[in-house]
This record gives sequence, structure tokens and C-alpha cells, in this order.
Amino acid sequence: MISQFRKHRLFFLTSGCTLLTLLFFGVNTIAYQALIIDKHSEGQDKLLDYVIELRNELKNYHILPYALADNPTLLAFMNNPKDPVLTQRLQRQLEDLTHVSKTQDWFILSAQGDLLVSSEQSPHFNLDDYFSKQDLSNVLREQQGEYILVSGYNPKQYQSAHLVLAPVYTKAGLAGAVAVRINVSDLIERWNLFDDLVVMTDQNSLIFLASKLNRLLVSNWLDNPTDVQFLNNTRSKIYHLNDENYLLQNVTLDDLKWQIHYLSNLKGIQKKAQNIAFISLGVLALIFLFWLYRRERSLKIASKLENEILIANSAQRQRVLIENTHVGLLQLTKRGEISFVNPMGLRYFGQRAELNSHYLYEFLPDCPENQIALAFIRSLQTQEVAGNTFAANLLEQEVVLQKENGQIFPALLSVSSLEWSDSQGYLVTLLDISKRKRAELNLLDANTRLEERVLERTKALEAAQKELLRTEKLAAIGQMSTAIAHELNQPLTGIRTLAYTAELLLKRQDSKQALKTLVDLESLVVRMQKLTSELKVLAYRRPEQLAPTSIKSSVERAIESLGDDVNNVQWKIAFNDLDAVIAEPTRLERIFSNLISNSIQACSEHKITPSIKISLETHDKQITINYQDNGPGIESSQLTHIFEPFFTTKPIGKGLGLGLAISANLAKDMNGVLKASHDNDSKLVFSLTLLKA
Repeated sequence: MISQFRKHRLFFLTSGCTLLTLLFFGVNTIAYQALIIDKHSEGQDKLLDYVIELRNELKNYHILPYALADNPTLLAFMNNPKDPVLTQRLQRQLEDLTHVSKTQDWFILSAQGDLLVSSEQSPHFNLDDYFSKQDLSNVLREQQGEYILVSGYNPKQYQSAHLVLAPVYTKAGLAGAVAVRINVSDLIERWNLFDDLVVMTDQNSLIFLASKLNRLLVSNWLDNPTDVQFLNNTRSKIYHLNDENYLLQNVTLDDLKWQIHYLSNLKGIQKKAQNIAFISLGVLALIFLFWLYRRERSLKIASKLENEILIANSAQRQRVLIENTHVGLLQLTKRGEISFVNPMGLRYFGQRAELNSHYLYEFLPDCPENQIALAFIRSLQTQEVAGNTFAANLLEQEVVLQKENGQIFPALLSVSSLEWSDSQGYLVTLLDISKRKRAELNLLDANTRLEERVLERTKALEAAQKELLRTEKLAAIGQMSTAIAHELNQPLTGIRTLAYTAELLLKRQDSKQALKTLVDLESLVVRMQKLTSELKVLAYRRPEQLAPTSIKSSVERAIESLGDDVNNVQWKIAFNDLDAVIAEPTRLERIFSNLISNSIQACSEHKITPSIKISLETHDKQITINYQDNGPGIESSQLTHIFEPFFTTKPIGKGLGLGLAISANLAKDMNGVLKASHDNDSKLVFSLTLLKA
């Protein structure tokens, strides 16, 4: 556990830092969510307060136009709108009402939405730029005397105007309306907004009032907000403005068709969430560091205890090993005095008491086997040997040791120098090799006896091999003699018969038949001459000089030498005049002649029209001539014997079986080789490989 922690300390530290980072982002996210949820709830409360204040403000304005709706001057003017006296009088009243009510303007409108009279308090304000006559006329007809609040927008100046209307009725019916232009911007200015924003839009989603930055809010600003969902499953929107985020909340006034949008600045929330995360990270880091300190301290304590246990266990194991090992162990001081002997060492020396204060050379008899060991051990007393260098020469040194009772035994002695913190010494290992020596002697004796038996068997095998070779030679000679005797006996018998016949014919003076008989006799003599010539080829000497020989010329001469026997042969020869090999022309011709003759005889026996194919394979320094016919071939088991002398598949009397043997010897004489094999279709193929010319 401790070693694993130390081995992977860097991994644990990296994992801890990664965990703290994840905790920072997790705490920051949770804190941000908690703060923004609180901000959302606070925004809901503020929106409710703003709606109440707006309602109260508008309530103060909606009774103003009714104060003039029943005025006699107004009613008289509505009946006669072109009367200048009434117009002037009514205009003064409107101006007075504007100052008293702290409104922006008062207007008298016709039922068709035309402007009849105004207080003219705002010289740059033109009612037609904000409201259309048709819209005002439609609103008057729809409301029929009820309180009316309408909003208009000037796209050129990016401004809005709000009118409170009260209808004016005469005996003829709806004659027009009293309109008061009110200003609600003072209401927003009274609200303590700090970094937050309040935006009011009309029924067309056009901004007519904003606390600030109204020029930066475009007409489609409501399309930009991003939908968000809080941890409590509350949904809201985030609006991005000037690289800052705002929480967007709104409420709709159904009767006015207005919307109040409250934008809470989230910059403070983000900073506050980060501060909370940093504080949490610091606390967690302190806790983590404290845990690491406690962990490291406990690990050090545990490691110390573990080391003590390991040392104790190691000492115990060493003690058990030393006491139970089958090797004698001796510890020598710097001057060669024995300071410790294990039980096996005492058993080797036959001692029952301790050997401390004795010297090792006391147990080494003065004999040739102990000269090196005695020289080293005695030199320790005079400090003539420098530890490791000489001790290395004593590794596995065979010595003779003497027991307490004077008995000696062979042992393997090794001396190695030891160094402690405050002293030096030597470790001596002793191994009794009495059994090994006896085994070596027994093995040496067994090897000697085995060599003698091997020599006897070798001589017997050589004699048997010579006898077997002689037997094989005799068998071969017997087989050859039988074949030669049979092959020669037939023409000799024929010659004797023909000679006797010729003698009778001559006695009868039938010279014509006698001459014919002599011709037959001559053919038998030629046959015997051919047989003897084949036997002589086996003893041909290797040609003294080889020369470039045309393959095509050799094949053609071989074909010519066979005469009429090749008339029915179908040839497939795939080489040209330039293909040549290093050979002796007569021998190469004889090889082709033997192969072609064998093919013709085999096909004739099976009544097959001979077809012979000869092709070449050119290599770097050699040319391989492949010979193949359509004959019956031979079995795979007979391929290994096909080039042996007197081997034939023909019956006795049909040939000696020397053709292929002679051809193989001829190829060998020309530094080539003749092989036989089966192709993929199990057809017999002869391959003659010679040096390329």
C-alpha cells in the first residue's frame, strides 16, 4: 500500500489538482445558479412593483381629458370648429391645463382623427408623425366613450408618444375627443435601477421607453436573447449587450398591450459566484493539503513500521537459511580468524563445539590441491592480499579438508570479501563434493568402458558394411550377368542356327537363300555390337575439353540417327539456333538419342502416337532442358531407381536398362545433371541442366 502510493505519488497529486479544478467549476456553477435564481425572484418582485407604480401613475392621467369633455366652450367649438373666437379661447384653456396638469400637450381631435386645436407646448412635436388619422378614428369608434390610452411611434426619430383620450359628444353624437400627451419617463427615472435596465414596448413590440442605453436597443432586440433553464427547472432568457449578460424578465399589461422588460445585470453575480468558488476551492485545498499531510505522516509511520518488520523478517529468514542450508558458511575476520560457522560447517568438520578463534588453514592439509587456498588464507595475517582481487581467484576452488578425527574429504571452496559500515571480513562457502567425485570416477570408468564397446561395435559395423558391399556387388554382378547373358544368348543362338542353315544351303548349292541367311546373321552381329557398345559407355572417361554446343543441332542429329523410327513422332521444340551449352557434342547427342528412343518404345508398346516436347529454362549461368513425352510414365516409387544400371520396366529380352544410366553418366561427365520428376499433371519430365555457353 505504502510503496504503491509512493510509486504513484505524482498520479495522486495530479488527480487531486484535477479534482480541485472540477470542484471549482462545480461550486462556481452551483453558486451562479443559486444567485441567478435569487436574482430572478428579486426581478419578479420588482416587476410587480413597477406594474403597480405604472398603474397608479396612469390612473392620475386618465381623468384629465374628462375635465374638459363637458366644457361649454369645447361643446360650442365642436358644433362650430371654424369659429376663430372659440378656437382662440379653447387654445388658451388648453395651454392653462398643460401648465396646471404638468402634461406635455393637449389636443382636440375630430371624430375622423383630424387635429383641430392644440396647446402647442412642444413646437417640434407633430401628431401626424406618431399617429394616423384612420387609427385614431377607429379607436374612438371602438371605445365609445370609455377611457382610451394609445401609443404611437416615430420611426425617423426613434421616439414614442402616448395619448389619453376622452370622447366628446354633442347632440349629433360622437363629435371628437380630448387628447392629452403624457410623459411616463419620469416614472422610470424615479426607479433606483443601478446597473439594471427597464424597457417598455407597445403592442407592436416597439420600444417607447427605456431607462438608459435606449439607442443601443434595436427594433429586433428581442430575437437575440438565449433561453436558459435553472436548477429549479425555471426557464428564463439571457440578453447580451455591450459584452455583458442580462437576465431578461417581462410582464404584459393586457389592457394596454404594453410589456415591461426588466434586465438584471449578471456581472456582479458572476464575480460573486467566482469569489464563492475561490473561497470554496481554498477551503477544499486546505482540507486536501491537511489530508495529504496527515496521510504522508501516517505513511511514514507505517513505512517505518513496515521496514522494521521487513528487517526483522529478513533477519529471521537469513538466520533460517544459514542454519538450514546444505552449504557450509564461515565468516572470517580481516586477518582470517573464524568468527562464525553455521551448523552445516560444523558438521563438515565433525566439530561439536564452536570453531571461533581458529584459523581456516588449520583444516587445510598441506597437499598440492590446497596450495592456492593456503597461500591466500595465510596471507590474511600479514595483509599481503587486497581483498577482492585474490578472492576472485578462489571462486569454486577444489580443496581437501580435514575433519576433527583426521579424515579428509574433497570440497569446493569460495572466498569473497565483505564490507560492513565499521569493519571488513570474508565469507567462506564450503560444499562437500565427495559424492560428485565418486560420480566423476564412476562416470570416467563408464566412459572408458563405453569407448571400448563403441570401438568394438565400430569394427564390427565396418566388417559388416564391407561384407554388405561385397554382397551387393555380387548381387549386381549376378543381375548384370543374367541380363547380359540373356541379351547375348538370344543373338548367339540365332547366329548358330543361321550358320547351320547357311551351311546346309551351301551344300545344296542354294546360294541365293544362303546370302539371305548371311544378311540375317549380320543383323544379329550388329545387335550384339550395339549391346557391347552400351556396356563400354559405362566405362567412358570424362572428356578432356568441353566446348559450346548448339542444343538444336544435337537434337537434330539425334533424330537423324534414329532413322525411320521417328517418322510418326509429333514434335514441340521451343528453342532456337543461338541456344548453346558447354558440352561434348557426341555425348549430348547420345543423351537425346536415348531419351527419344525410350519414348518411342514406350508409346509403341501401348499403341500411342508419340508426342515429344522439348523446352528450355535459362538461368544466370545454367540452362535447363526439359524433355517430356505422352507415354505412360512410371510410378513415383520408381523415380529413385530410374538412373540405376540395369533398372528397367521392360521384360527381360527387351533391353538391359542401361540407356538412362548411360545418359546420367554422360551428363555428369559434362558437369551437368539429369533428373526425373512428375509435373502438376503427374506426367514424367526429364530435366537436363548444363552450363550456359
